[in-house]
Amino acid sequence: MKIDAVLTQDQVIRARYVHHGLLTPFPDPLVAAQRLAGVQAQILPAAGLALWNRVAGFSADQLEHLLYHERSLVRLWGQRGTLHLYAMTDWPLVYGMQAGRATYWEQEAQRDGWAVDEYEAFVARVGDLLYEHEILGRSDLRRLLPAIDQRHLSGWGGVFAILTRRGLACHAAPRSEEARMAHRLRWRPDLVWEPPDTDTANAEMLRRYLAVFGPVRLVDMTCWRGRTQAEMKRWLALIGEEVVRVSVDGQPAWWLQSHLERLADLPTPADLPLHLLGRFDPLLLGTRDKSWLIDADVYNRVWRPAGHIEATMLVHGRIAGTWRYDWRGSSIVVTLRPFKPIPPSERIRIESLAVGIAEYFAAPLGDCRWEVVA
Repeated sequence: MKIDAVLTQDQVIRARYVHHGLLTPFPDPLVAAQRLAGVQAQILPAAGLALWNRVAGFSADQLEHLLYHERSLVRLWGQRGTLHLYAMTDWPLVYGMQAGRATYWEQEAQRDGWAVDEYEAFVARVGDLLYEHEILGRSDLRRLLPAIDQRHLSGWGGVFAILTRRGLACHAAPRSEEARMAHRLRWRPDLVWEPPDTDTANAEMLRRYLAVFGPVRLVDMTCWRGRTQAEMKRWLALIGEEVVRVSVDGQPAWWLQSHLERLADLPTPADLPLHLLGRFDPLLLGTRDKSWLIDADVYNRVWRPAGHIEATMLVHGRIAGTWRYDWRGSSIVVTLRPFKPIPPSERIRIESLAVGIAEYFAAPLGDCRWEVVA
């Protein structure tokens, strides 16, 4: 494949900033979830902050309303086997991209020697119970199926993850901090259920990924999706002439032709607004190499042990520090930890974002403090 353009890393940073909705906000949270090909939601408040950074006026109350009342957003296990928020209308697409692949718990059952018929009957029984009761938590399953093994009650998904993979279950509102699941046919019986075939679904998700993260290398695609390079190449071929190959600082990468044609419209680095990104923000999850975002000597302050990713201060397209929020009674306290001194004018702008964090939670800002980390 020929090289269609030669790009700099600076152009890549600005393009990703724009296509992530970090320059011009997305019109609404559903569009944001679609454009981003899902928003990681292992920690639900962090997913809410990802949307707050990309949708004007978004709030925690609005997130709860869209998820549990309007039900136009849905929380499912998606790429990399992690929880994401998707537009409800994309549920068939998310199902399609994973159809036919056994979950960890199904694989374990096979290794343990469960008879196929017996195992399918067990899963079907849980599905029937979920439909009957509409919403269930793990404590409900313990009561309704006393013989159920602890592995299938795993906090990482268990049998509920199997039902989700099969297009039958999604997250409902928690109760007393216990996660609960709902049956699709009871939660959104009006949802049109016409899933695309697996290759078509994966080609569409890859197209969305290229649109928001591109230009990217094959290793980035596999890192984001959790699938093989051979599969990525097959899905790239399905996208066809929409995809172009470019060179970024001498490294081959793939992008969309439509985005390449708009390079002249990119803002200057000085025009990139500051952001307080939450934990596990989508911008930090799309590429294997993070050097375009952060200096090597401070990498370990953001990407922490056990896969944790800190909330970050984004200044002119680069990570300039970490931050956190804590509740102090009914108010929010924001702690800012820059990697190096930040100019006073930018400190003021970051502090105004801390006020916005409190407003997102509909709480007063109790304090905004700066900490020097040695």
